[in-house]
Amino acid sequence: MTFELKGWHVLAMLLAFFGVTIAVNVVFTTYALSTFSGEDVSKPYLRGLEYNKTLAARAEQAKLNWSASIDVVRADSSGTDVTVAVTGANGEALSALDVSATLRRPTDARLDRTLTLTAIGEGRYRVRIDDLAAGQWDVIARVGAAEAPVFEAERRVLLK
Repeated sequence: MTFELKGWHVLAMLLAFFGVTIAVNVVFTTYALSTFSGEDVSKPYLRGLEYNKTLAARAEQAKLNWSASIDVVRADSSGTDVTVAVTGANGEALSALDVSATLRRPTDARLDRTLTLTAIGEGRYRVRIDDLAAGQWDVIARVGAAEAPVFEAERRVLLK
């Protein structure tokens, strides 16, 4: 038995092929846009326009000659300690500062959070986080106001 291929058969096969292709593209595009916006920071265009202000702030920070160390340690199964130690130009511990830390997830900005650290003495500041997921995190420590910090330090950590 032979099958005769007619014009409407070819049309149906072409419509089915392109219909499936377009449907798969729509599903993948919708899923990609709903899971990751593609922006690393909020308002990247405006931040780019203000980059000269960022450079000036970094120059002012360099004049202070401060340094900071950032440690992130899993204290136990339920908590993680973020500790920041700030030292001055002569190596002295700097106390009585307003220190905050932003934990940024490089892959998902919805998990980012900003925390206020508490002074624990000798220029050290700490905060405990109870529900921090495993993976890579960028920890950005700021001394002073969040909008215009006097000093800023950053470290990428890997939590298991």
